[in-house]
Amino acid sequence: MVDVVVLLVIKKIGIAAACETLKLAKPLLGKNSELQMALPDNMKLIKDELEIISAFLKEVGMKDYNSEVIQTWIRQVRRLAYDMEDIVDQFMYRISEYQQRDTWNCVKKLFKRHPSLFSLNEIAIRADIINKEVVELSKRISRWAQPITGMNFIPAVNCDSEQQLYHPGHDHSINDNELVGIDKNREILINSLHLEDPPLRIIAVWGMGGLGKSTLVNNVYKNEAVISKFNCHAWVSISQSYKINDIWRNMLKEIHGNDNRAFDAGSIDSAQLRVRLTKILEKKRYLIILDDVWTAEVLFKIREILVDNGLGSRVIITTRIEEVASIAEAGCKIKVEPLNDHDSWLLFCKKAFPKNKNYICPPELHQCGKDIVEKCDGLPLALVAIGSLLSLKIRNHKEWRFFYNQLISELHNNENLNHVEKILNLSYKYLPDNLKNCFLYCAIFPEDYLIHRKMLIRLWISEGFIEHKGGCSLEDVGEVYLTELIQRSMFQVVARNSFDRIQCICMHDLVRELAIYQSKKENFCAIYDDIGVVQVGLHPRRVSVLQHNNGIQSSMDPSRLRTFIAFDTRMSSCSWHSFIPSESKYLTVLDLSGLPIEDIPSSIGELFNLRYLCLNDTNVKELPKSINLQTLSLERTRALNFPHGFSKLNKLAYTGQQLNFHGKMFQKLKKVVLWDLPQVNQICIHEGALVSLEYLHIDSLKKLRDVPLGIKFLNSIKEAYFTRMHSEFARNLQMGKLDQIPKVYLSTEGVSSVQSETTRLPGPPQWRILSGSGWVFI
Repeated sequence: MVDVVVLLVIKKIGIAAACETLKLAKPLLGKNSELQMALPDNMKLIKDELEIISAFLKEVGMKDYNSEVIQTWIRQVRRLAYDMEDIVDQFMYRISEYQQRDTWNCVKKLFKRHPSLFSLNEIAIRADIINKEVVELSKRISRWAQPITGMNFIPAVNCDSEQQLYHPGHDHSINDNELVGIDKNREILINSLHLEDPPLRIIAVWGMGGLGKSTLVNNVYKNEAVISKFNCHAWVSISQSYKINDIWRNMLKEIHGNDNRAFDAGSIDSAQLRVRLTKILEKKRYLIILDDVWTAEVLFKIREILVDNGLGSRVIITTRIEEVASIAEAGCKIKVEPLNDHDSWLLFCKKAFPKNKNYICPPELHQCGKDIVEKCDGLPLALVAIGSLLSLKIRNHKEWRFFYNQLISELHNNENLNHVEKILNLSYKYLPDNLKNCFLYCAIFPEDYLIHRKMLIRLWISEGFIEHKGGCSLEDVGEVYLTELIQRSMFQVVARNSFDRIQCICMHDLVRELAIYQSKKENFCAIYDDIGVVQVGLHPRRVSVLQHNNGIQSSMDPSRLRTFIAFDTRMSSCSWHSFIPSESKYLTVLDLSGLPIEDIPSSIGELFNLRYLCLNDTNVKELPKSINLQTLSLERTRALNFPHGFSKLNKLAYTGQQLNFHGKMFQKLKKVVLWDLPQVNQICIHEGALVSLEYLHIDSLKKLRDVPLGIKFLNSIKEAYFTRMHSEFARNLQMGKLDQIPKVYLSTEGVSSVQSETTRLPGPPQWRILSGSGWVFI
């Protein structure tokens, strides 16, 4: 596995060592010690070394190499990466604070106010030590890994295909007479093959790993009535590490069948393979199965030899990726869903009680069996594997209940079940690097929890998982990340709004268990679950409290904590006061929503790294005097008193280019002020939004050139003010039709004009500004 910690710290060092950052740091570094002056170079050296280490870890992960020597070395790399992440965070904080002050004396005062933080000299010393340790780590792996396993210690076997891990020949596979829940999809697939239309059709069968996509297609592929419709056919498994020549060579072998005397497959080069396959396929009605396709790129390459000969040829692909499936036409895409409760139970019983009449479950095992089936959450692969294993065990309640309580451990450690984990794990293994942290982060949520899109993306941003891309806001990039994870079948969409935008997602139970297991392995987070069992690695960076029975583990080191989220609403103030925030100086995310608390300690205001604070549904009445955030959520709270200077929180939301008011948003809102949004260049008001709005003021949106789209829908509006706007906006406004608004005031760079009844600027508008930048609803 690529270690997500290494990936994240590489990104952070890249930001810290960028030219723009170093320009800001130069006044601080230029007149100090030799080590301080060498700090940028040391950070770059560490970054370069970690990039090589990351590439090495990726190779190790792809080969499933589990040597204890390698695993110990990876743990040492991870610990060092955590140390470097802390250093980078402190360095960036020093630079950002210096940027906001005019003199070195102000910076010295700041340092005194945060005694727990390192001085710049201490940061430079630590970076120098880490640089030497990273170099030593690289030497260490050469000293110890090679003598044990040889120079080429990564094994050649690469089980990265679902077909290699799970195929119809395995004794835990589903026989035709045991298939359940596929009738509808099988009928659609067969009908797609029987269509008499002559053009070549690509049919996609897609869904998350373990749903039985290959089983479904194989069942149809073995059907003589189907095969007889085609002159030739081939089944080719595609791995993530495919080579196009191997794919074509295997396809040619399959088409020739047992008669391979006509050619020597090993001696044919790429050009000859293409010519030979094209000549065969251009004259025959063919059926090609491309199983377990991971990228659209490989399909485009294979299509070079898929001749559309007008004979009604068909290509079926199986994939976990929606983007790959989109290559098929709309009517030729089959999404395989988890089995419903009835079919899940039927499939499980067929495997668990194969000798019982009608596969009936004994009454004493019924409840435990139901619990096991529920945990499988409709995944045929797990139902078949677990049912087959239980068919060999003693049939008593105690034995089965013990198995259920150890189910997750069994999936990881039982050789008869770990193929389930491996197949699910392929989806994580082949995630792009920038999505791995985002996926693992969702392990913090409880089982069957409805995860809201906005909250999740804001958490990702606060953690630093989202990168700026062009002119897109972080929120927009985060939504792209989320969509890609959904398209890769890592998440399931539970609800969409009226504009078909994602509202809520959830994780399949076993996929969530995979995330928890991987998080524990990488010290990514600790989960306190509903039976008081702590699933925690060594010094985790994040803590999620799902149930608080036995107290937070005292052996954990709170000084390294980055995230604390409480889902147990019974958790008292004293339970988390003792743990944070006094020692958790690196805390980035603090979510206490729903807790029966009335105050939060003032020391939270001293957390230099805090980006996200959520106090929804609490009784908190006052915020700390000193606080600096990106996201502050106070829904359904009693927070009435905002500290002095609250309006200067520059990191609070909005840096995007577009503002969209979607349908049914803010139905009762009377007044809106949009002020000082430097990046916004378009505002769109959808029909049904802001239906009660009476007062609109847009001020100092320098990049806004066009009148807000959909302003014609604001039939209840009485006054609209556009002040200190660009001259081009003024021209567009005067050309537009705003007849439904009685009073419209416009000013641009000292020139003002009035449309309709207004002839002068009225008295000062009655609104309160709650933040120095952003938009405010009154």
